[in-house]
Amino acid sequence: MRYARWAYRTTVGTVTVAQNPALRSLVCLRCGTHHPVADLPSGCPACLANGTPANVACAYDTDGTSGGVRLPYTVPFTLGEGRTPLLRADLDLDVDLRLKWEGANPTGSHKDRFSALVVARALHAGYRAVAAASSGNAGVSLAAYCGRAGLGCEIAVTDGIPDRVATLMRDLGAHVVTFPDPAARWRHLAAHTRSPTVLPVTNFRLPPVGSSAFGIEGYKSLATEILTDLAGERPDWVVVPASRGDLAWGMYLGFREVCGAGAVPRLCLVEPYPRVSAVLEGADPHGDFPGTTAVMPSLGGNSVALQAVAAVRRSGGRAQVVDDDTVTAETHRLWRTGLPVEPSSAAALVAVADARVSGAIEPGSLVVALATAHGMKGM
Repeated sequence: MRYARWAYRTTVGTVTVAQNPALRSLVCLRCGTHHPVADLPSGCPACLANGTPANVACAYDTDGTSGGVRLPYTVPFTLGEGRTPLLRADLDLDVDLRLKWEGANPTGSHKDRFSALVVARALHAGYRAVAAASSGNAGVSLAAYCGRAGLGCEIAVTDGIPDRVATLMRDLGAHVVTFPDPAARWRHLAAHTRSPTVLPVTNFRLPPVGSSAFGIEGYKSLATEILTDLAGERPDWVVVPASRGDLAWGMYLGFREVCGAGAVPRLCLVEPYPRVSAVLEGADPHGDFPGTTAVMPSLGGNSVALQAVAAVRRSGGRAQVVDDDTVTAETHRLWRTGLPVEPSSAAALVAVADARVSGAIEPGSLVVALATAHGMKGM
C-alpha cells in the first residue's frame, strides 16, 4: 500500500512511528459521533454516558491514499505477520472452499495482525506498557510484539488457563496476573483506563465495546490478501469464528475499503450458542445470552458487541451456531489431514457445512473460511 505522506511522527530510540495524515477521528458505530484521535478503551463516551456502550472505529479523509487499505500507523516492529496462505480445503461439499491459514503467523494466530498495530499506537502515544485480558492467543501475541518493541506487557488471565500457555506468555516477557473469573480480570484491566503509562487494549466493559480500534485496523489486511490470492475474484462468503467481533469487523472494514462502492463478501459469524444470531432475530444487543462451550473458549462470552452485528448486517451476512461435539470431531478430522487447527478454527468449517445443508450457502459458492490459529500452542 502507498501513502502520500506520513505526519505526526514519534521517535522511540532510533525507531520512528508515524500516524497516517488521513486519520481524522474515531467514529461511533451507534450514534455516529466523531471523537478526536485518542485511546477510548470504553468506547464512545457519549453512548457510555447514556448506558449504551458502543464501539468506535477509525475514520479517514477520502484523499491521501491509494492502492489498498488504510492503516492508522506505520508498523516499526514486525515479526513477519500477514501474507498467510490460502489453501484449498478438503471438505466434501459442492462449494469452492478455501482456508485462510492464520496459524502461519509468527505466534500462530490472527492476533499478530492486531498486536502489530496496537504496539505502533502505544509507541506513538508514548505509553510504556500494554495491558490485555486473554484466554491464550492474544496474550502470547502481545507478549511477543511488546518484547520486540521494548514495551512492558501485562496479561490478565483466569485460573483455567492452561499452564503451558501462561508459561509461554511469561517466557516472552509478559507479567501474567491470574483471577478467579473474567469479571475480576476485567475490573483489573479497567483500573488502567486513566493511566498515562499503561494502555489497555482489550475489552473490559459489559456490554462490550470490543478491543482497541487501532488494533482492529490490523485485520483489514486480510481483505487485501484474500482478494489478491483469488486474483481479484470476490468470495461469496467469508466465514469467521467470532466472540465479540474484532476480527469480523476489521475484515469488513478492509473489504469495504478495497471494494469501494461495490458489493463486499457476505460475512458469516460462527458462534457456539446464539448471540449475534439472536440479535438478528430481534433480541436486545445489550442483553445477556446464556450459553457455554467446553472446547471453544476463545469464542465464549455471554454478550454481544455492536461491531459484530454491524459486520453481519452491513455485509448482508448471517450468524451460524455450531456445537461442541461436531467441532471436536471436525478438529480431529482436520488434524488427520495435516491441518493442526484449534477447535475455534475448525468451527468455521463446521459452520460452512451446516450452512450448506440448510441452504444458507448456495451450491457453487466461493467460500473462504478463517482458520484463526493452529492447535499446538498448548503442547
